[in-house]
Amino acid sequence: MSEQPAGFSSEQQQYLVDVLSRLNLHRAFQGGGTTQAEAETVYGVPLEDLCKEEIAKHEMHPLDMWRKLEEWEANGHLAAGLDQFLLRHLGFFNVEPNSPGYMMRLRAPANILRGDQMIALGDIAEDLAGGYAHVTTRGSLQMREIMPGRVIPIIERLQEVGLTAQGTGADSARNLTASPTAGFDPLELIDLKKYAKRLSTRILRTRELQGIPRKFNISFDNAGSLSCLSDTNDIGFLAVDVRENDRGAEPGIWCRIHLGGITGHKDFARDTGLICRPEETVDVAEAMLRVFVEHGDRTNRKKARLKYLLDGKGFDWFCDRTQETLDGFGTGVQLRRLDATHDAPRPPIARQGHIGVHRQKQDGLNYIGVALELGRLSPEQMRGLGRIAQKYGGDDIRLTVWQNPLIAHVPDDAVDAACAEIEALGLTTKATAFAAGAVACTGRWGCKLAAAYTKQDALRLVRHLESRFTLDQPINIHATGCANSCAQHYIGDIGLIGAAAPDGGEGYNIVLGGGSDQDQGLARPLCGPVAAGEILALLEHVVGQYLARRAPDQSFLDFTRSLDDAGLQSLLPAAAAAAA
Repeated sequence: MSEQPAGFSSEQQQYLVDVLSRLNLHRAFQGGGTTQAEAETVYGVPLEDLCKEEIAKHEMHPLDMWRKLEEWEANGHLAAGLDQFLLRHLGFFNVEPNSPGYMMRLRAPANILRGDQMIALGDIAEDLAGGYAHVTTRGSLQMREIMPGRVIPIIERLQEVGLTAQGTGADSARNLTASPTAGFDPLELIDLKKYAKRLSTRILRTRELQGIPRKFNISFDNAGSLSCLSDTNDIGFLAVDVRENDRGAEPGIWCRIHLGGITGHKDFARDTGLICRPEETVDVAEAMLRVFVEHGDRTNRKKARLKYLLDGKGFDWFCDRTQETLDGFGTGVQLRRLDATHDAPRPPIARQGHIGVHRQKQDGLNYIGVALELGRLSPEQMRGLGRIAQKYGGDDIRLTVWQNPLIAHVPDDAVDAACAEIEALGLTTKATAFAAGAVACTGRWGCKLAAAYTKQDALRLVRHLESRFTLDQPINIHATGCANSCAQHYIGDIGLIGAAAPDGGEGYNIVLGGGSDQDQGLARPLCGPVAAGEILALLEHVVGQYLARRAPDQSFLDFTRSLDDAGLQSLLPAAAAAAA
């Protein structure tokens, strides 16, 4: 037997110190004295109480990992574990084994791209990714099948056209959304997109706002004809027309502040009763983010979203801390308290206004909504849309939370030519009442958290229902793969959430009757888990029952909401109802 070396190597000694520190056993070896690690805190939380993700961010801030990324790229290394958690802050996600390599998520503030940027993105998808992209439910783009060694080239090529992926994953204030028709909506009260873009820049330029306690969503709603689902966001700024009042708020355009939306956790953003001027929204949002940074839960990831801080401390407490933070900025911004009874009514939202040709408020101009199959684009389609926007529009492309693009500022005499070129790309400007509002997350094909192949199943479902029915009113179908609810199943007319089927295979739980904005409400359980292969026949029966039993011109949403829980069950086929 060979002789073992005495003692431990320096690497082994450091490893033991780290392990003992995590277990608090270092006290026994140091006479119970207070160590530097015990004294050190992160926003008042002792290091030993932090969850592992917070420890990782404490040990290496996401903005400080560039050298490590260069090493990985040079060595062809695919980041894993907490390393890939940190890398997500830069917008790159290890999604193996479901999809090879990395997924990259783009940051497109206010959901705006230029034509040349879309062309460049098509080239990146073809040259450095898997040859396709998807429009996301936050009005951005994702690319997949990015191999190690291609991350930095993608970042550099994004920078060349003024784009970035930073701040689109992990504990970031994600892509800031705005009404997709901002600036040209005939019904809008005000164009808020410049504030969304300015806030996005401020967040990316502020170190303290990187690596916040958990993900964060912010939206800017112009009160126009299209929804950006503000009530599903952590902060929603909603333009309102304030009428004469005795509360000291000058009549005119303000922004009402809603907080705490997270429909996957069955909560919509709620009105705080506070308003601010549109130009103050950037300061207000930063102040709210800073309160979240200071007080958000860093010990339990399941309770780290803003909703849980609001649940624990209360809305008034949070708003008071926000005002204190605003006072510290020295900008003079004062939140005003004014209830919504003083707001003029909002016009109805066009549920299919994101598809087809629509008039703009500018005379002689139109926007064209392009229908995609659940968000998918090929490189040639991306380049083609970019060229169409440059040739016929104002070099202005908007992405929507409905997973489709709009081409804006197309003159009347160019609409037919633009639509013809869109059709030549294999795309369309028309969609059925089932397809127009269908959204789906990536699903099991590309996400390790998903329990079902949502995109494929949702597309089959849409095509099946289209072959059976012609509707006079839309039915929105939302298919999401897991409880994170990226496709927001609780706000769909029909919501599907991936789950293990009774035989252990792929399946779904099904909910009905969800809506947002003026139709706000959480969908209610219908049945499940149901095997994926059974949902076509089951939902065909449900839609058939709706058409047979509804009142004249009654929408699917109104019909399902008119039913009590037992009434919902009556929509099921007999065999499914017996199993429910």
